[in-house]
Amino acid sequence: MSEIASKIAVVASALSNDPRQAPRIAREAGFDGLLFPAYSSAINLPDLSATGRREFRHVLSAQAQQLVALQFDIGPKGFGSEADVDQIVSRLNRVLEAARELGAVCVCTDLGPLPPPEQPRKPKPKVTQEQAGLILLPPSVGEIEGAEAPEPTPLSPKDRLLMSQVDAAMAEVCGLAERYSMTIACSSSLSSFASLERTLLATRCPWLGIDLDPVAMLRDEQDSDEIFSNVGGLIRHVRGRDATKGADRRTVPSVIGRGSTNWEQLVSSLDSAGYHGWITVDPTELQDRAGAAVVGLKTIRAIH
Repeated sequence: MSEIASKIAVVASALSNDPRQAPRIAREAGFDGLLFPAYSSAINLPDLSATGRREFRHVLSAQAQQLVALQFDIGPKGFGSEADVDQIVSRLNRVLEAARELGAVCVCTDLGPLPPPEQPRKPKPKVTQEQAGLILLPPSVGEIEGAEAPEPTPLSPKDRLLMSQVDAAMAEVCGLAERYSMTIACSSSLSSFASLERTLLATRCPWLGIDLDPVAMLRDEQDSDEIFSNVGGLIRHVRGRDATKGADRRTVPSVIGRGSTNWEQLVSSLDSAGYHGWITVDPTELQDRAGAAVVGLKTIRAIH
C-alpha cells in the first residue's frame, strides 16, 4: 500500500452532523482522521471555551482519530473590493488559534476569485524560406530559431486591482499562519490552478500551500502532468473527490473510483511530488454520503 493511501480522513459531516458521533463512526468505518468545518450549525469550534476544546480533543482521541483540518472559506467575494477583508482576517485568526489548540494538522480554505496570471503572448510565426519562395536574403539567427521572445499580456485595470488586493490580504494571512505555526492549504473553486499558483508564489510564504482537488483538476485548462509540474511541491492537503468529466470541462459528482480521475496515477504523482500527507474523502456533493465515503476509502486503500 502506498504511504499516502494509508493516511485517509473523511469530512465529518459526511458521516454525522453530531461532532460527538462522527469520530466513532469514522473509526468503525476504517478512517484515521476527520476534517471539521470551523463554523457549522452543529458547533462553532473557534467559540469553544478551553474546557470545550479539551472535551473535543478527548472525543477524537478516544476514537483514535486525528483532527486533520478545519475548513474555513472566506466567501464568494474573496479578497475583492466588496469583501470585508478585516473581518475575514479576524475570523481566520480565531480559526487558526482554535486549530492549534485542537491539534489540527492544517486549515483548509477556499480563497474565492483570484486574479489571472500574466500569460506570455504566443510568439508570432515567422515566414520560412519555403513559404516565401526562397527569400534571397539569408535569414538571421533569430529567424532560423523561429520565434520572438514572448511578452507578458498586460492585465486589465480590474484584474490589476484585484491582484493588489489579494496580494496584500495574503501577506496578512501569511503573518497569521506564521504566528500560529499552522499550515494553510488553499484552493479556489472560482479560479484556475495557474491563478492559485501565482497567488501563492507572490506571497512566498512557507506556511501556505495547495489543497489539491482532483475535480478541480478535471475542470482546469492544464492537464494533470502540467499541474503537478507547476504546483506539485506546494501541495499540503488532498481532497478525496471524483467526478465524471463531460464536454467543456463540465463535471458531475461521482463516487471515488467511478469517475474520470485515475486514482492510481494520482497517487503515483503525489508520491513523485514528495507528498506524504493526508487525503480527506469528501463525498458531500453525493446523495449517499456515508456509503460513498466508505467506497472512496476502500478504493484509495487498495492502491499499491
